[in-house]
Amino acid sequence: MAEPGDIAHLLRRTEFVARPARIAALIGGTVAAAVDNILDFAQNANPQIPAEIVNHDSNNAGAQKATAYHWWLDSMATRARPFQEKLTLFWHGHFASEWDMVNRTDHMTRQNQLYRINAIGNLLPLTQAMAIEPAMLLYLSNGVNVKTAPNQNFARELLELFTLGVGNYSEDDVVAVSRAWTGHNYDQPTRSYEFRSTKHDTNDKTLFGITKNWDGPDVVNEVLRDNPTKRLITGRRIATKVWEFLAYPRPADNIVFELADLFIANNLEIRPLVAAVLNRPEFYSVDAKQGLVRTPTEWAVALLVASGQTSRAAGLYDYADRMGQMVFEPPNVSGWRNNGAWMSTSALSGRAAVAKKVAGLMRANGGFDNLYAMSTADAVDAVANVFSIFPLAGSTRQSLIDAFGAERAASNGSNAKAVTSLLTMTMLTGEMNVG
Repeated sequence: MAEPGDIAHLLRRTEFVARPARIAALIGGTVAAAVDNILDFAQNANPQIPAEIVNHDSNNAGAQKATAYHWWLDSMATRARPFQEKLTLFWHGHFASEWDMVNRTDHMTRQNQLYRINAIGNLLPLTQAMAIEPAMLLYLSNGVNVKTAPNQNFARELLELFTLGVGNYSEDDVVAVSRAWTGHNYDQPTRSYEFRSTKHDTNDKTLFGITKNWDGPDVVNEVLRDNPTKRLITGRRIATKVWEFLAYPRPADNIVFELADLFIANNLEIRPLVAAVLNRPEFYSVDAKQGLVRTPTEWAVALLVASGQTSRAAGLYDYADRMGQMVFEPPNVSGWRNNGAWMSTSALSGRAAVAKKVAGLMRANGGFDNLYAMSTADAVDAVANVFSIFPLAGSTRQSLIDAFGAERAASNGSNAKAVTSLLTMTMLTGEMNVG
């Protein structure tokens, strides 16, 4: 049987929050059974993009972006199996596009849906589909890549960020890939992908030492299917990124190599890779349980679950940039950095502002007035339970008890401000932000 602490850790990393009902449902079985349950995305039915953000409205583009943001965070908080949304966020950061550069609601929401549908699918068709999505065609300029003026933007990122990584290709390879992808363009009138044979370079190109008439999709097939060396390099790169997204930074070589071997043996199916990550004993180590700072999005979703609020009510879109992570708007094509990147002064002040706002919402209509009659220690424990971070570390718990007690004493018998402060402080504890 799985340990309760391991199940809580597993849920926190996959479903944003270790909900008590989910812990209770999984605690009687093995870790492997819990992993299978978490990966049962059929429980989500068939998530669809809301009608109001399916089509682009140039007169309402800013509001559509906010709507998309709120819809996605609410989905993370409310899906039956939220891990699908977390993996959608992973692919959004890996195959990144920026909303403000693409400047089309329909393209960005369609790309988002591609990553959702293929979250635990196969890397090869996902990569092929990503390459010709209108959002990516616009973002990395392959929409205007033609044989008379080859554009290297997409070619370089396909090799450097999406598959092989720096040092595993040459500048000549970038040139060859850019030529191979000529003619795979964006059609402005129809706002869609179009292959234009007259714009495609049909001459021989030399890629990885192989000279032939390479076409764009051939390049993806070569890296992910046909070239064992390149396939292994990419497999290790993806295995590393998945591990670092779910467990902790800088995994040991044996972890990466074993995960990559399994990934390749399963023909680059993503589900077995993710399941293997979640089933490894290292995933349940102290390093893993204390090894990641919650991203602003993960932290905000945890607040939505605890408070029962919607993203719009909590004003999360308004604070997203200040916290350091606006979904649909990664900082660049390499996506977001993790851990220390979230701990800047400005980012933490953004979290503090959100915590204050959410605390106020939780206190509306007499919320948490029941804490008035509790001892300081019992009140602290009750609030920690609300945020699914009980038991707190001894030092954290004592600090909250001392602060809550001091504010109670200073309030001359009025507990209202003290309770609001306790809620706010709990949202800003290490337990809520790290682990």
